[in-house]
Amino acid sequence: MTKEQNHLHDLVISAIIAALYVALTYLSQMFGLGYGAVQLRLSEMLNCLVVFNKRYIWGVTLGCILANLTSTLGVVDIVWGSLQTLISLTIIYFVSKKLPNLMAKLGSVVVIGTVMMFLIAWELVVLTKAPFWLTYGSVAAGEFASLLVGAILIYYMSKRIDFNTATIKHRS
Repeated sequence: MTKEQNHLHDLVISAIIAALYVALTYLSQMFGLGYGAVQLRLSEMLNCLVVFNKRYIWGVTLGCILANLTSTLGVVDIVWGSLQTLISLTIIYFVSKKLPNLMAKLGSVVVIGTVMMFLIAWELVVLTKAPFWLTYGSVAAGEFASLLVGAILIYYMSKRIDFNTATIKHRS
């Protein structure tokens, strides 16, 4: 692949991931779980892809920005919520590079992603005057559930899909 083809490939993959993030967030919102103090964003499962390639940071972050355009918290959530995603994914990427195997890497996504929800809890406290610990507990629980399911799915999917290159693995 030429450098231009590789760049285009990365852009297309990022756009697909962003679109999936938006669709899964809107699906969560159909059940009232996409935004707010009690949320279970199915789209957060895509955070697990970051352990394979840093290009996923941009796709997931762009998806978060686009999904947050419809957030009831407005521009603050578009900026702050998306910044939290970018920060979390960057930390996950660098930590996971130092871990020995895929299970440890995916475990780091679950732990770091859940802990980093304190930034979303803080946003909700500032904007809605919600109690911090209760809010943190509820958003962290939703994030934990989504990331855990995502880690399991991505682990098994990685046996058939090479997420490093975003290609289907050939059966031997």
